[in-house]
Amino acid sequence: MKRRQFLAWSLCAFPFMANALTVDYREDKPQAWKASTINEAAMALYGREKFSTIQKSTEVELIVPTGIVKDREEIPVTIRASMKAKTVALFQDVNPESLVAVFHVHEESIIDYELNIRMAFKGTVFAVVEGMDERLYYSRAYVDILTMSCMA
Repeated sequence: MKRRQFLAWSLCAFPFMANALTVDYREDKPQAWKASTINEAAMALYGREKFSTIQKSTEVELIVPTGIVKDREEIPVTIRASMKAKTVALFQDVNPESLVAVFHVHEESIIDYELNIRMAFKGTVFAVVEGMDERLYYSRAYVDILTMSCMA
Protein backbone atom coordinates (compact mmCIF):
# COMPACT_ATOMS: atom_id res chain seq x y z
CA MET A 1 0.00 0.00 0.00
CA LYS A 2 1.30 3.41 -0.80
CA ARG A 3 2.10 5.83 1.97
CA ARG A 4 -0.59 8.35 1.06
CA GLN A 5 -3.28 5.69 0.94
CA PHE A 6 -2.15 4.37 4.31
CA LEU A 7 -2.32 7.84 5.84
CA ALA A 8 -5.75 8.49 4.33
CA TRP A 9 -7.14 5.20 5.69
CA SER A 10 -5.55 5.86 9.08
CA LEU A 11 -7.16 9.28 9.33
CA CYS A 12 -10.54 7.81 8.38
CA ALA A 13 -10.28 5.06 10.99
CA PHE A 14 -9.06 7.28 13.87
CA PRO A 15 -12.47 8.63 15.00
CA PHE A 16 -13.88 5.11 15.24
CA MET A 17 -10.88 3.83 17.18
CA ALA A 18 -10.96 6.82 19.55
CA ASN A 19 -14.67 6.26 20.19
CA ALA A 20 -14.05 2.59 20.99
CA LEU A 21 -11.35 3.47 23.54
CA THR A 22 -13.36 6.07 25.48
CA VAL A 23 -15.68 5.45 28.42
CA ASP A 24 -19.02 7.27 28.43
CA TYR A 25 -19.98 7.61 32.08
CA ARG A 26 -23.25 9.36 31.21
CA GLU A 27 -24.51 6.19 29.50
CA ASP A 28 -22.85 3.65 31.81
CA LYS A 29 -23.76 5.26 35.14
CA PRO A 30 -26.66 7.71 34.65
CA GLN A 31 -27.66 7.74 38.35
CA ALA A 32 -24.31 9.28 39.29
CA TRP A 33 -25.13 12.35 37.20
CA LYS A 34 -28.61 12.74 38.72
CA ALA A 35 -27.57 12.37 42.37
CA SER A 36 -27.94 15.46 44.53
CA THR A 37 -25.44 14.61 47.27
CA ILE A 38 -21.78 13.70 47.05
CA ASN A 39 -22.27 10.35 48.82
CA GLU A 40 -25.08 9.28 46.47
CA ALA A 41 -23.11 10.33 43.38
CA ALA A 42 -19.91 8.59 44.52
CA MET A 43 -21.77 5.38 45.39
CA ALA A 44 -23.54 5.39 42.04
CA LEU A 45 -20.23 5.98 40.25
CA TYR A 46 -17.98 3.58 42.16
CA GLY A 47 -20.31 1.21 44.01
CA ARG A 48 -20.91 0.72 47.72
CA GLU A 49 -18.02 -1.68 48.26
CA LYS A 50 -15.41 0.55 46.66
CA PHE A 51 -16.89 3.68 48.29
CA SER A 52 -16.28 2.10 51.70
CA THR A 53 -12.51 2.25 51.03
CA ILE A 54 -12.41 6.06 50.63
CA GLN A 55 -9.75 7.87 52.64
CA LYS A 56 -8.15 11.30 52.71
CA SER A 57 -4.76 11.46 51.02
CA THR A 58 -1.95 13.97 50.86
CA GLU A 59 -1.04 12.65 47.40
CA VAL A 60 -4.21 14.20 45.96
CA GLU A 61 -3.97 17.98 45.70
CA LEU A 62 -6.98 20.17 45.05
CA ILE A 63 -6.27 23.84 44.39
CA VAL A 64 -9.09 26.41 44.41
CA PRO A 65 -8.94 30.19 44.83
CA THR A 66 -8.39 31.38 48.37
CA GLY A 67 -10.46 34.24 49.66
CA ILE A 68 -13.75 35.30 48.17
CA VAL A 69 -14.42 34.44 44.52
CA LYS A 70 -16.19 37.26 42.69
CA ASP A 71 -17.19 35.41 39.51
CA ARG A 72 -19.31 32.36 40.32
CA GLU A 73 -19.46 31.40 36.62
CA GLU A 74 -15.72 30.67 36.30
CA ILE A 75 -14.11 29.18 39.37
CA PRO A 76 -10.66 27.76 38.52
CA VAL A 77 -10.03 24.30 39.97
CA THR A 78 -6.77 22.35 39.69
CA ILE A 79 -6.50 18.64 40.49
CA ARG A 80 -3.08 17.03 40.88
CA ALA A 81 -2.14 13.58 42.08
CA SER A 82 1.22 11.93 42.47
CA MET A 83 -0.16 8.39 42.36
CA LYS A 84 -1.07 6.07 39.53
CA ALA A 85 -4.81 6.08 39.03
CA LYS A 86 -7.70 4.71 37.00
CA THR A 87 -10.18 7.57 37.32
CA VAL A 88 -10.38 11.09 38.67
CA ALA A 89 -13.75 12.55 39.65
CA LEU A 90 -14.75 16.03 40.74
CA PHE A 91 -17.76 16.63 43.01
CA GLN A 92 -19.32 19.69 44.64
CA ASP A 93 -22.04 20.05 47.24
CA VAL A 94 -23.88 23.19 46.09
CA ASN A 95 -25.53 22.67 42.70
CA PRO A 96 -28.46 20.25 42.24
CA GLU A 97 -26.26 17.65 40.52
CA SER A 98 -23.21 16.84 42.61
CA LEU A 99 -20.95 15.17 40.04
CA VAL A 100 -19.04 17.70 37.91
CA ALA A 101 -16.58 15.64 35.84
CA VAL A 102 -15.02 12.18 35.55
CA PHE A 103 -11.72 11.51 33.80
CA HIS A 104 -10.67 8.03 32.75
CA VAL A 105 -6.89 7.95 33.22
CA HIS A 106 -4.21 5.65 31.81
CA GLU A 107 -1.93 4.26 34.52
CA GLU A 108 1.11 6.11 33.14
CA SER A 109 -0.66 9.47 32.76
CA ILE A 110 0.28 12.54 34.72
CA ILE A 111 -2.70 13.77 36.70
CA ASP A 112 -2.67 17.55 36.43
CA TYR A 113 -6.07 18.92 35.38
CA GLU A 114 -7.14 22.56 35.32
CA LEU A 115 -10.77 23.42 34.64
CA ASN A 116 -13.35 26.08 35.43
CA ILE A 117 -16.58 25.18 37.19
CA ARG A 118 -19.75 27.02 38.21
CA MET A 119 -21.17 27.09 41.70
CA ALA A 120 -24.39 28.81 42.71
CA PHE A 121 -23.32 29.43 46.32
CA LYS A 122 -20.31 28.87 48.54
CA GLY A 123 -19.53 25.25 49.26
CA THR A 124 -17.06 22.40 49.19
CA VAL A 125 -15.34 20.85 46.18
CA PHE A 126 -14.13 17.23 46.38
CA ALA A 127 -11.61 15.48 44.14
CA VAL A 128 -11.74 11.67 44.27
CA VAL A 129 -8.99 9.56 42.73
CA GLU A 130 -9.43 5.83 42.16
CA GLY A 131 -5.99 4.31 42.61
CA MET A 132 -4.60 1.27 40.87
CA ASP A 133 -5.08 -0.60 44.18
CA GLU A 134 -8.89 -0.25 43.77
CA ARG A 135 -9.11 2.23 46.69
CA LEU A 136 -10.51 5.74 46.63
CA TYR A 137 -8.54 8.75 47.81
CA TYR A 138 -9.91 12.25 48.20
CA SER A 139 -9.05 15.83 48.91
CA ARG A 140 -11.47 18.67 49.54
CA ALA A 141 -11.40 22.45 49.53
CA TYR A 142 -13.86 25.14 50.48
CA VAL A 143 -14.83 27.84 47.97
CA ASP A 144 -16.27 31.11 49.26
CA ILE A 145 -18.30 33.01 46.66
CA LEU A 146 -19.38 36.61 46.83
CA THR A 147 -23.17 36.62 46.85
CA MET A 148 -24.90 39.91 46.35
CA SER A 149 -28.57 40.16 47.18
CA CYS A 150 -29.12 43.20 44.97
CA MET A 151 -27.28 43.92 41.73
CA ALA A 152 -29.02 47.31 41.09
